[in-house]
Amino acid sequence: MTSSTQNHYFPITFRNQLMATIVWAQVFVLYCIALLIFTKQNESQIFWADPFIKIVPIYVSTWLIILTSLLLGWSCFIKLGWAGLIKHTPGLQIVSGVSTAIIITCIIWAFFGSDLPDFVPAEESSRPGYLFGMVAGYGEELVFRMILSALVFFAMFKLLSGVEYRYRVFWSAGTAILIAALAFVFLHELGEVDSVLLWNLVATRILVPGIIMGSLFFLVGPGFLIFMHSAMHIMIPLLFD
Repeated sequence: MTSSTQNHYFPITFRNQLMATIVWAQVFVLYCIALLIFTKQNESQIFWADPFIKIVPIYVSTWLIILTSLLLGWSCFIKLGWAGLIKHTPGLQIVSGVSTAIIITCIIWAFFGSDLPDFVPAEESSRPGYLFGMVAGYGEELVFRMILSALVFFAMFKLLSGVEYRYRVFWSAGTAILIAALAFVFLHELGEVDSVLLWNLVATRILVPGIIMGSLFFLVGPGFLIFMHSAMHIMIPLLFD
């Protein structure tokens, strides 16, 4: 490996930071487990929950996300070890992500009060409650970023081994973002209770959680996006009705 390759962020540093982020992200899984034990959910929260977690019975989805995340987190920890975890933890990304979530939600609260603006989809509001809001938000990061985007990116990066580095990164990340965005839309539509296809909602899902957030995963870093998105699902039910 040449020195110039060693200085590149992708794929080695990115991979290590992603694994460290996954380990620390288990705090959101513990949060979900605590909510399952100490709180009760009602039919209204289930009704308004994100369709992504209603493809199968919602408590089955909840435990699938919890158990998959714990297994993935343990696998990453075994590979890193304590020394590797400390070395590769993207602390600035994590702190920036949480801070961004707090700032954005507080600004919205300052302008709109305890009622979220109408452009926020119901499943992204406080209506699903603390548990199902977090299960959906963190579950999306688990499925579409930690697993799908990562697998596609590293597979493409290996496949394009003969391509110039910057194009190799661009096409690998671009392919991962696009596939994850399409999968995001498909799995959300699959969980919808009606058969009506709302193209404005499809476009929004492709653009915001698909393209924009998928790009942040690679451009800013995995720690930033995963912790920002998950922290948002703590702040929203905390600040809004």
